[in-house]
Amino acid sequence: MYFSEKIINWYKKNGRKLPWRETKNPYYILVSEFMLQQTKVSLKTIKCYLNFIKKFPNLKKLAQAEEKDVLKEWEGLGYYTRAIHLHFFAKKLKNKPIDFFPKKYKDLIQYKGIGPYTGAAIASICFNEVIPAIDGNAYRVFSRYIGIYHDITLSVSNNKFRIYISKMIDHNFPGLFNQAIMDLGSILCTPKKAKCFLCPVKRSCFSFKNGTVYKFPVKNNRKKKPILGRFFYYIFICNYHKKLCLNKRLSKDIWKGLYDFPLIESKKKLTENEIRENVWKKFQLIYNNVIYQIRHKLTHQILSIQFLNCEITQNFSKNIFLEKFIFIPYGKICEYPFPSPILLFLKHEKMI
Repeated sequence: MYFSEKIINWYKKNGRKLPWRETKNPYYILVSEFMLQQTKVSLKTIKCYLNFIKKFPNLKKLAQAEEKDVLKEWEGLGYYTRAIHLHFFAKKLKNKPIDFFPKKYKDLIQYKGIGPYTGAAIASICFNEVIPAIDGNAYRVFSRYIGIYHDITLSVSNNKFRIYISKMIDHNFPGLFNQAIMDLGSILCTPKKAKCFLCPVKRSCFSFKNGTVYKFPVKNNRKKKPILGRFFYYIFICNYHKKLCLNKRLSKDIWKGLYDFPLIESKKKLTENEIRENVWKKFQLIYNNVIYQIRHKLTHQILSIQFLNCEITQNFSKNIFLEKFIFIPYGKICEYPFPSPILLFLKHEKMI
């Protein structure tokens, strides 16, 4: 009781003022939790959240939307699979009564994209279910406070942490408790330069008393995934009707569901002659020159991207290589969702 009372009182005075905290509407909370998966709270996130809610004010509107429009509103946030799963959730519920929403943690986690943390956050905040929401902040706060030496990279640690936290969670205000832990970890109990002297529970904190703050949480060194280098050569063309050629990404790769240009991918950097040969061989197009290039870093990938200015030959109508792509008028570009490198290119060319 001492712990939960202290952190909830601290949270009420010092917690971050965020638009999704002004409501108990489960749909709004759902959208915010999806957006915050693998993404920190920022002005960009808040702006995207507000625009998304304005465009799709409820589950019904979201279910009725085209995937293209949902991804467009998600544009710039990254990890687009989250938006696809959110859209899928809405479509799964579209035939339910208008006020239906899964209220229990065990029901929420049955849906794609809703993992243990997201399910617990929604269930506790919206429906007062007494269940801890355990994310990186919670691991850090509780491992330091209690002195938990379990390796948080191991899946078995989650159950152990859940047992510890379940004994400390506030049974009257579980949602406030979980949000307080989240903000305590984000504002005071940070990975580096922790503000321990401002912490409301420092006097009973194991790490503060024993000088072991930065020894927690325990993470045994694991082999880092190698950084994959990929070379992308985008084909920039338009047909004789001044329409731009686009490709919708459908494979289980980065940016699934987004749009880009016809692509030549290589494991190595291509020479001018190799580019020319590939462009002709794969698309029956004439390569002119590179008009833009950029390096784009992802979590475990570095993309070296070049945009190639290419021409369509006179026998365009017989070009079977371009049949699987779509052609859109320049004026419709802003209606399509693109990954960041394509957006940068379009801005560079002053097309958006």
